[in-house]
Amino acid sequence: MKKLLPDKRKQKPQIVVTNLIDVILLLVFFFMITSSFARDKEKLPVDVPKAANATTMETENMTVQIAKNGRVFVAGKQIETAELTTQIKTWVTKSPDRPVMVEADKDANYGRIIYILDQIRSSGAVNIGLATRPENR
Repeated sequence: MKKLLPDKRKQKPQIVVTNLIDVILLLVFFFMITSSFARDKEKLPVDVPKAANATTMETENMTVQIAKNGRVFVAGKQIETAELTTQIKTWVTKSPDRPVMVEADKDANYGRIIYILDQIRSSGAVNIGLATRPENR
């Protein structure tokens, strides 16, 4: 007797990895891009003054923030002056040319800013910069 439908061969189950590789590659790209934006997340919003000749700094630096009330922050955490000098000494141990960026609020006490700058310089840092915003023309 003839069969109307031919016998179906049983195929072994297969996992299609092409789509899985595409998804993993997209995830890798996503995490690489988002991790580059997460670099400066531990900073406080300090209102730095504007400057006509402001430039951007591309190298990795240590950022010391001075708030309007004179408090000093490093990596989003408030620290005392003695602890600041210790951290600066540790930062410049490898190379004294490593940059230290000072972000001071435009309404902060000028004497306090100079005091912090003096403490940074006495800790061994020689490459000290002051953060500003570019002026809108």
